[in-house]
Amino acid sequence: MSSTSLAPSPEERRDLAVPRSPYRFVATLAVLGAVLLAAGTLLHPAHADAGSPAAAFVEYAGVVRGMWVAAHLLQLGGVACLVLVVVLLARVVDGTQGSVWARVTTVFGTAGLATAAVLQAVDGVALKAAVDLWSGAGGDRSSLFAGALAVRQVEIGLDALFALLLAAAFLAFGFGLLTTPAGSRGLGALAVVTAGAAAVNGIALALSGFSAATMLATTVSGALALVWMLLVAVWSWRRSFIQRP
Repeated sequence: MSSTSLAPSPEERRDLAVPRSPYRFVATLAVLGAVLLAAGTLLHPAHADAGSPAAAFVEYAGVVRGMWVAAHLLQLGGVACLVLVVVLLARVVDGTQGSVWARVTTVFGTAGLATAAVLQAVDGVALKAAVDLWSGAGGDRSSLFAGALAVRQVEIGLDALFALLLAAAFLAFGFGLLTTPAGSRGLGALAVVTAGAAAVNGIALALSGFSAATMLATTVSGALALVWMLLVAVWSWRRSFIQRP
């Protein structure tokens, strides 16, 4: 009489060892995003007082245009990875791809990425061109300075809106992770905290521009986002090797 074994067959064992690729892809995106954001931030000049347009413009004018554009493209790439991580992980963890929190995360994340693209076009291209015109002009440059300052105000407005949209995406995503059985309570809580910091940053930008308080809020918000992305990378990579039942 033949015996029945409960041990998995060789084919089943191979299937159990196959990584869950969505989580692995999310982990890769998270690491890439953190690297791009850090690189773009390091390349961006930040020695002058951002609250003093004249001092900031002098510093910006001294930067090679190629490096200036590269720094902002790196930042945009990092933001794109961040948004993709939030949106894709929301869908993967949710499973159904149809829950309210996953949809809200997708909507706000997409709007945030679109705003970030416009922000980098203004800050990474238009502002540098205006500052270079002001710096290289002779005689009365007051009108050129006023033009560069106007571009900077547009940048501040876009930056504020981007921070608020990112806060909304993180808030929806954080609540989802906190309430979904397959989520992570720790990552969910940190996402909610990051959302709060981003919201404070956005409000500070809208009310006071690049003030000292705003720059502190920006630093805290950015640091929390980087830490969150690295922790997501670790968590997702580990989950990619969880054996399927």
